[in-house]
Amino acid sequence: MKKIVVAVVAMLAIGTSSFAQGFGWGVKAGLNVSGVSNIDDSKMKASIYVGAFAEFHVNDWLGIQPEVIYSRQGFAVDDNSVDYARARLNYLNIPIMGKFYVLDNLNFETGPQFGFLLNAREKVKAEGTTVKADIDGAKNFDVSWGVGVSYRIFDPLDVTFRYNIGLTKIWDTQDNTPKNGVIQIGVGYRF
Repeated sequence: MKKIVVAVVAMLAIGTSSFAQGFGWGVKAGLNVSGVSNIDDSKMKASIYVGAFAEFHVNDWLGIQPEVIYSRQGFAVDDNSVDYARARLNYLNIPIMGKFYVLDNLNFETGPQFGFLLNAREKVKAEGTTVKADIDGAKNFDVSWGVGVSYRIFDPLDVTFRYNIGLTKIWDTQDNTPKNGVIQIGVGYRF
């Protein structure tokens, strides 16, 4: 974990000196609506994300935005044999988004996201009994690809919509290959 923090700080320091005139940073937070692919009867589950970002303008139409995001993800299972079943996967995500400024206040973004699993738990309630447990075999590392759009309502407030497409399976299983899928809607505040 310390290596990740040192790498992000070094990246920000190098980027700040390289793009000093086109540098900005801020905080962001919003709603996650997450799910997984290839699991029967799974449904999306709402939660939150919160984090910080830095933005480096390469020129008038291109930029790079690294972020550090705490993201609560997971899914629910709609199964008649239980009252409810939910899985929660908490990640520290590091997206590195390429930003394409098409208008003064509008940009499109795309890029990889590297996720580090903080914990994975499931909660199942059946016949009046609730059981909470760790998810066995959860992968510690996740890779996804983000695509989105961001609009600056007024300076310094942005609204962002992003979809992260899971590229790696999130736990070992022989029956299927579950991958994350996360819709994010949020706001960013620039300092």
